[in-house]
Amino acid sequence: MSKIKLPLLLVIMSAICMPALAAEAVVKRVPAGAVAFHFVLDLTVVPGPPELVGYIGFIEGVDGPLFSGTPSKDTAYFTLRLTGPTPPPIPLPVEPDPELAVSIIQPGAQFTVFFNSSPDERDWSDPGTFEQGVPIAVFEESALLNTVGSSAAFNLFSSRLIDSTPIDFNGQRIDFKKLVPDGVTITNFGNGGFRFRPYNNTVGSSVGATAIAIGGNLRNKSDDD
Repeated sequence: MSKIKLPLLLVIMSAICMPALAAEAVVKRVPAGAVAFHFVLDLTVVPGPPELVGYIGFIEGVDGPLFSGTPSKDTAYFTLRLTGPTPPPIPLPVEPDPELAVSIIQPGAQFTVFFNSSPDERDWSDPGTFEQGVPIAVFEESALLNTVGSSAAFNLFSSRLIDSTPIDFNGQRIDFKKLVPDGVTITNFGNGGFRFRPYNNTVGSSVGATAIAIGGNLRNKSDDD
């Protein structure tokens, strides 16, 4: 092989390899049943209407850190906010245990994940500060089971992904449509029922939450065909 053809061959081989290298930077799908992301939430019910906001501390497959400084609401690149109306709860009385409150919230609520490349100070009392940036994923919730005891609260529901916008972050391509195409099941845990919070004169509750990847299409009509 001549000296002229060898450099040309190397250029061609490099061009062929480039798409493969680029593909490796795309965050891949989370296996069904595995943790997709961890986050914290705060729900304010008084004054109304109810407001739910939070921030994400971990996303499977995404290179960290997910914060611009010490982890907090003010430094988080990824935040959440309830962006659709929440149906009223349906109480499920459990007479033998008067301290246990169980209710179901019907399907239909939506929450949106936002990405802000330059996070700034946020205020739990100002939900708008949690939706600064660009919306990158919208989820629609299924029926939610809410269980509250005297000192603990637990919620469980699934959510289907209804919209996704890809972004570039830390040299990776993040697209929730690829990450969790069939949606997630979310579980969260908190310190009990709603409490008065003197620091901002509100009534609400805060929780830690985990989203687990779903392996099949949630409420997909084609499944019944």
